[in-house]
Amino acid sequence: MNALALSERQKVLAFTGILTVLFLASLNMTVVGSAMPRVISDLGGFHLYVWAFTAYSLATTITIPIVGTVSDRFGRRPLLLLGIAVFTLGSVALGMVHSMEALIFWRAVQGIGGGTLMAMSFTAIADIFTPIERGRYQGYTGAVWGISSVVGPLVGGFLTDHAGWRSVFFVNLPFALLAAYFIWRFFRLPAPGARGAFDTLGAALLGGAVSTLTLAMSWGGGTYAWNSPRILALLAATLGLGAWYVAHSLRQTRPILDLRLLRDRTVANASLTGFLVSAGMFAAILYLPLYMQGVRGLSASVSGLALAPLMGGMIVTSTLSGQRVSRTGRYKRLIVVGALVATGALLLASTLTLNTPLWAAVGIMVLLGLGLGPVNSQLTLAVQNAVPREQLGSATGGNQFFRQIGGTLAVSLFGALVNARLAANLRAELPSEAQVLPAALQGAIANPNILTSPQAQAALGAALGQQGHPELLGEILTALRTVVSGAIDQVFLVSALLVGAAFLLSLALPERPLGGHHPQAQPSEREAVAAD
Repeated sequence: MNALALSERQKVLAFTGILTVLFLASLNMTVVGSAMPRVISDLGGFHLYVWAFTAYSLATTITIPIVGTVSDRFGRRPLLLLGIAVFTLGSVALGMVHSMEALIFWRAVQGIGGGTLMAMSFTAIADIFTPIERGRYQGYTGAVWGISSVVGPLVGGFLTDHAGWRSVFFVNLPFALLAAYFIWRFFRLPAPGARGAFDTLGAALLGGAVSTLTLAMSWGGGTYAWNSPRILALLAATLGLGAWYVAHSLRQTRPILDLRLLRDRTVANASLTGFLVSAGMFAAILYLPLYMQGVRGLSASVSGLALAPLMGGMIVTSTLSGQRVSRTGRYKRLIVVGALVATGALLLASTLTLNTPLWAAVGIMVLLGLGLGPVNSQLTLAVQNAVPREQLGSATGGNQFFRQIGGTLAVSLFGALVNARLAANLRAELPSEAQVLPAALQGAIANPNILTSPQAQAALGAALGQQGHPELLGEILTALRTVVSGAIDQVFLVSALLVGAAFLLSLALPERPLGGHHPQAQPSEREAVAAD
């Protein structure tokens, strides 16, 4: 039995389960952020705040390539159900924790489940639908991501304010039960049956390399200086473990992350393009809200809508591009045009100032979303169309893995850029009276998060009053907004260069015909068709 043996009704119901799974995983990534300040207030442990996110991200990144490869042997259905179970266990436990240490542990458990769901969702679509059908349905996944990115912060904030932060984790349960029902009832396909024993050593090496890299990127430039012995040791460990993994994996029949797939020009191009595009997307997700709230002073009540224009654009083009691909069988032009539009939008974003009209800023966000939509969804299609069914899990998981790593490196790079810009330019913008304040106040002033926190601004105003300079608060905030705006512009300029490189790379992406059957053997390079 294969995907073509399923009735249209079975396909739609199975796909409904996949979308529910994807919504469950993506909603969690955004809904939790709104609750974390209240969690810290109740549990304490502010110094561990970042680990609530790092633990989830680390577990997800490690899990994706592992489950992708395992699914090629045992099938997607058992791993989807296992992922739902682990994710649900983590969610319930998080709703009952009483310490930050326990919260970090269960966030890691939840990340294992979330990584499984993310990897299996995209791969399962390739099981259900033929290549010519996948374009349309992969496009719907972008819409799910966009909707969850807008709904998540709003739901998280509402539940935190009216039902307590613990309810934020329990909101996952109905979606988990619904997803489990659809997957159990309708997603019934045989396992691809790929051969080869599980590569335990490879999993340990890859997990170790990802862990040391994530720690170095999380701690570097903040907790520790980049040239500190701890960060240098972590980076050296990353290189050593990574090199060991490469040498080891090339000798394995079924490695955890099959780097031999990169010998295929389509897989290699799509993986590197996705790596670079992730930088632009993370720049938007991290710094557009800071610009809208911190620099432009939008009220906290609309913070959950800061990314709505961006996600709205993504929803539109992700869905429409999928429909077009299923009609024409061609995906390359959409990827190329999308990357070009995203590059232009990021260049425009690098010109944002304190005085840019809000309608123009919103327009840039919409334009960026319009560009990113087809790139994100159709790169996955390109990879899946280039490999046989027994390698779908490994190839799809690998593509997502490279995107995750790209996002991790981008967060660190942009954080370093912003901190460097603040350190270099803030003093010149501050009034002379502020430059002789005590060191503790100087540190508070240099923190851009003060722009989005009325409580922090009130505390700074009170501290300035005690120093006899209450009138400095307005001037300090204006100076900080000016410098932060310049730092954000620099982030967007670097992002434009990275996405611009992705655009140039996409021009060389081979485009293979999308057929009505699952490929049974690896297509050769001769089967690549000319670019549009």
